[in-house]
Amino acid sequence: MPEPDPKIESSSYPMPLSSRVTVLGNHYINLFLVQGDQKTALFEAGISGMVDTVIRQLKHLNAVPDYLIISHPHSDHITGLPGLMERFPRAQILVGTGTREFITHPKAGPLMRAEDEFMSQGLADRGLPPQRPPISTIPDLSNAREVADTFVLDLGGIDLELFPVTGHSPGNILGRVKEMVFCSDSVGFHFPGKGFWPLFFTGAKEYLNTLAQIQAMAPAIVCPGHQGPLKHAAATAGIQAGIDTARRFIDRVTRTSLTDRELEAQLFTESYRDEFTLYTKENITNCNRLLIKRARQIAA
Repeated sequence: MPEPDPKIESSSYPMPLSSRVTVLGNHYINLFLVQGDQKTALFEAGISGMVDTVIRQLKHLNAVPDYLIISHPHSDHITGLPGLMERFPRAQILVGTGTREFITHPKAGPLMRAEDEFMSQGLADRGLPPQRPPISTIPDLSNAREVADTFVLDLGGIDLELFPVTGHSPGNILGRVKEMVFCSDSVGFHFPGKGFWPLFFTGAKEYLNTLAQIQAMAPAIVCPGHQGPLKHAAATAGIQAGIDTARRFIDRVTRTSLTDRELEAQLFTESYRDEFTLYTKENITNCNRLLIKRARQIAA
């Protein structure tokens, strides 16, 4: 089976995928610009520490987003939104159902701010210094439009289809432009050349169903929110790897003789490496704890 594309360095961005679609951001966090004849959409918002890089990239491309689309409300996909909203105040915000409730939960704000600060410092440590401080408040979604069902944005000469999915996060929506799928974290976390880590935080069965949905689309290009796109044979292989990795993880949890605490420690040692170290240890520990819980639920 072909290996997914090798690591794409941050100097490769902006990265054109077609005459209409460009990847923005850096190696660690990717945003997707879709330019039509009349309208422009930006799918994903990233974190505060990369906002000014994205704004410079948009200026370089002479692009002003009419739509800012949030794939889901996890910190690494939404904390860049306040800076983008400030720079592009006329852009319409699109979010999935459940996003507002997620970020306004009493525990969400402090965790979101802490994670944004840690990730921004992580970019600085990797030679990608932020040009602004981390967020101080959660994003304002009071005027956001909710995407509850499949919804098509006619950008003029090209359509961007948005559709809700489940399994990874509340309020999760994916995007589709012709042969490309913007899949957020729904295929898993990609370690280029080293495989995937599953991310079924809200439901393992639902996550596998979403992967099957993506696979049925047979996209030529798969665009996760991190570490660059997968093209052609690597796209096909990447989707299947996401499915296989999730199934192996579930099987491992159901067959293990370890206690949950022992398994959590083992999983942390295996997963907290490479690009995952952009996140706090507490975050990855909690993620693995959730994965164990969801794996046990599907096996019950």
